[in-house]
Amino acid sequence: MRTWWLVVAACNSAPRTAAQDATVDAAIPDASRPDGAAALDPWNQPLGSALAGVTLADGWTDLRALPAPMQITGGWTDSLFATPDGLHLRFAYQPVDFFDFINGSGASVLTGPELAGDPSTTFQLFDATLTGSGWTIAADPVDVTTVTMASPASNASDDLLVLTEFDGPSRLYYASLPASTPAPIPIGSGAANDDNAKIYGELATSVAIYFESNRGSNAQRTLYTTTYAGSAFTPVTQLTGIATATSDDSQPFLTADQQTLYFTSVRGAQYGVFAATRQPDGSWANSHGVALATTDSTMFAGNVTYIGEASIVEAPEGELLYMMCGVAENLHGSATYGNANDVALVPCVARR
Repeated sequence: MRTWWLVVAACNSAPRTAAQDATVDAAIPDASRPDGAAALDPWNQPLGSALAGVTLADGWTDLRALPAPMQITGGWTDSLFATPDGLHLRFAYQPVDFFDFINGSGASVLTGPELAGDPSTTFQLFDATLTGSGWTIAADPVDVTTVTMASPASNASDDLLVLTEFDGPSRLYYASLPASTPAPIPIGSGAANDDNAKIYGELATSVAIYFESNRGSNAQRTLYTTTYAGSAFTPVTQLTGIATATSDDSQPFLTADQQTLYFTSVRGAQYGVFAATRQPDGSWANSHGVALATTDSTMFAGNVTYIGEASIVEAPEGELLYMMCGVAENLHGSATYGNANDVALVPCVARR
């Protein structure tokens, strides 16, 4: 259901323990403490251990896991999105084990905890807030427990939310914030699956939505956009200059100036997060990898084997690149990606 590409087969589904228990750097003290130290902000937030197995480019460095409570032991953490101010992380979660589900059996094995008092065993939406002492997690106010929901993302003013609901084919929905009932986005999906949308702009002027879909005659995922201006959405169009004959492109994200596109892709032997730049004619060019996962045959506990779902925070000190990382663990002697038996999904961040 979600966009993770290097599917591997399990040989022993032991409970996960190691990679999600990364060593956490000492937290920076809260400003309310007597020592008067600075409060946490997006740049100096506490981070977990460094992650290996990813080749970074374009000046991005220091890929690290986020610590607990964002690093959830068991279950399936998914579709991470950082708000532009860096103070909130939106994401989806279900207690069904990620690896047991995708390894070919489709088994719904519950390994994760109940999160923020939500008893659902299907994907639900959650919000994390960066406080003076770290991240705190609450259920998203637009979440509907009886509906499978994922891929939440909001606009810069944080008053519009897009998300995906799963009822047969995946469909894009929107909601007004802080809370309203999600409604479908009328863009004529048909039998196609639309997912992983991002939203830019304001209803008073215009709103652009970028998303992935397997529309048309191409079964591959490709990237599309539509604009709402006045009273209706413009016809859905494919982003030009991105797709190749064999690429599978998903999870788009635009920088604040909407001139650089980040997306997850499989391109021959390369897999991971790519970037492209907008051209004067509106097309995209210069696609290249910025966070590529290891794809050789040797697998090591602690190496990142899946990576995607980029979003960027522009802080005064620099930029933060948030992603989801799938970290190999509990190998029990496994030597290759094809027979590794456990992967922990960990929110992660790089900086430049």
